[in-house]
Amino acid sequence: MPLNLGMFPIALMLLALLIPLLYCLKCKKESLQKVVAISICCILIVIGYRITGDLAKILEPTLGYFVGKMILFTFLPLITILYLERSTIKTALTEVGVKKEKLVRSIILGLGVLVITVILTVIIWWGQIEPTSVYWDVIMFFEAFNEEFLFRGFLLLYLWEITDLKVAYATSVLAFILAHPQHLASVSLIIVAAQGILLGIVTYKTKNIIGPWISHGLNRVIPTLIGII
Repeated sequence: MPLNLGMFPIALMLLALLIPLLYCLKCKKESLQKVVAISICCILIVIGYRITGDLAKILEPTLGYFVGKMILFTFLPLITILYLERSTIKTALTEVGVKKEKLVRSIILGLGVLVITVILTVIIWWGQIEPTSVYWDVIMFFEAFNEEFLFRGFLLLYLWEITDLKVAYATSVLAFILAHPQHLASVSLIIVAAQGILLGIVTYKTKNIIGPWISHGLNRVIPTLIGII
């Protein structure tokens, strides 16, 4: 039975922030201030998530959802990093894996993950996949960047920089899974978990989120194309 979180559908992801907070309290107090700032950013994301629905009514459902997620999942974390590091936008983007270094390897590994997640998606949802429009496919492909920016860039790469790899990886994977509560009581949790775990590994190996973004975006599109055949 799907979880009903009312006005705060992604609130469970905040539980993942206990991992770096407890780690800093015990092992790395000098990073506590930055981790608290990251936590506050995530709280604002949860509270502000209703903007995706509001913009969907003002603009157009798919476009409004995309713009809302961009504001919350990309701009807010970016502003947080700029505030904490007093850096330029270019430097901040580099810290979260938006860069040219290891780009090819990131894409190749991301496509490898794509094969796995598409196979899982088709097997689990075979016969239930509904066709979508080209417009939806394009918007949702680019919207996947917002999730990669937050979960693999902000909560993995940037958090890794100020805490510890294991702490950041666990936080990233758990937050990604909990941010999709509609899948927690469903077999599709396997797809979400596989995506979080494997794209986290790609990000760790390359420190680049472009490959994970392409993989995540295409995983939204390819299964619907297969379902039409």
